[in-house]
Amino acid sequence: MKLSLQNQLFIGVGLAILIIVFSTVFITQQTTAWNLNRTLDENLKNRAFAVASVISSDITTTDEESYVRVITDLANQKLSFVSSQLRVINPQGKPILQFGEISSPAIQQMDQYLQQADISTGNFDTVITENDSLRTFSILVSHPKTHITLAYVQIIESLRSVKASEGDLLRNGLIIGLAGSFIAIIIGQVLIRRGFRPLNRIVGAIDQIDYDHLKPSIKDLGPSELEQLTKSLSAMALRLDMAVSEKRRAIGNMSHDLRTPLTALQGQLEVFLGQPSLTPENRDSLERMLNETNRLTRMVKNMLLNVQLEAQPDISMDKVNLQDIVDKVVGDMWPLTKGLEFNINAVQDISVIGNRDLLVQLLMNIVDNSIKFTPKGGKLDLNMISDGESAVLRVSDTGRGIPENQLPYVMEPFYKNGARKPAGEGARLGLSIVKQIVVLHQGKIEINSKDGVGTSVAIYLPLNSAVHSLT
Repeated sequence: MKLSLQNQLFIGVGLAILIIVFSTVFITQQTTAWNLNRTLDENLKNRAFAVASVISSDITTTDEESYVRVITDLANQKLSFVSSQLRVINPQGKPILQFGEISSPAIQQMDQYLQQADISTGNFDTVITENDSLRTFSILVSHPKTHITLAYVQIIESLRSVKASEGDLLRNGLIIGLAGSFIAIIIGQVLIRRGFRPLNRIVGAIDQIDYDHLKPSIKDLGPSELEQLTKSLSAMALRLDMAVSEKRRAIGNMSHDLRTPLTALQGQLEVFLGQPSLTPENRDSLERMLNETNRLTRMVKNMLLNVQLEAQPDISMDKVNLQDIVDKVVGDMWPLTKGLEFNINAVQDISVIGNRDLLVQLLMNIVDNSIKFTPKGGKLDLNMISDGESAVLRVSDTGRGIPENQLPYVMEPFYKNGARKPAGEGARLGLSIVKQIVVLHQGKIEINSKDGVGTSVAIYLPLNSAVHSLT
């Protein structure tokens, strides 16, 4: 299924909003997490250096008495500047001070970190245990003059609060991001629909243009970007209307001019055929000439009638017996059905309100089309029934049929399927005239066809007097 431009824009804007919002949430979460970890590391480092400063200033020798004195002083001060866990280890690796509960597996890992080469300048490490993750900063404390190693200091902080803050930030960011994206998408959809509204009005006006209505009514020109398009479409439709009107006048004049000589020719041929002295060969040639003259006469009549109907003239409506219509058409068309099986089922006495001449032309055009497009040996069926509300005239044939993709256009004037045009096809006005006559009688037409199988044309005409008089 092909998406409309409006839906493509909506999907594109929606995806863009989602990508921007969630990218922003992710970047914000990562940046905040990095700042939290950096702040934690700075605090650990500052606390470790504070403890190291006290030790390096108070311990003058590495004897146990000196350690005890310093540790006692630190304990008495309660290390108000150190709110984390603390370990102080002597050069032999023996813990001499520890604040906070630290698990044995964590202590084992932290003791390994004391062996690192860069411990003299301080080193950050992360200790992962079964229940928690710990961030540590380890530093070697040496005598400022002799550079003798006095102790190792490790400041430890649990990462549980940092991880919880990161989780809260991510969760809140996702919630806010989803809500913001939903609101932004709704607003975007409204704006897109509002932006497409003038274009939709133009498209709707163009959809109303057909052969009989070539003047679009676009009152709202829309934004400046569409104003020129609207003016160009209106000018084009006006030019088309003028061209079609000119064509109608030309066809009307030509049809009127052709009708008189054709009528005279038809009369002369009929006179010649009445001569008893004609040889069979001459009579056969004259009959073929008369048939072709009759065909040309019907074409000219159709062309003139099409122009008249397109001008929407006043048509008188009276009560018409459809049986008389069927008899008239069958009588006129029967000579053309040689080589075809022509079945008529129209025994009911059905009357409608309509114009007799137009109804005769309507049925004659349908039957004529079926005859032209049904090969010798084919079959035609003409049925007339009543379904209680409408009189139904149905003509079915076993002709070549109509391709499905052409069905919507077969009632357009002069429409041709050039790839399959048979000889004597004519101007293709028959079904266009049928459609216009059906509309005048407030009826409806249904065409069902299968390519290579045949075609069925059904005309529904109201039975009651609902059809108004057009005079």
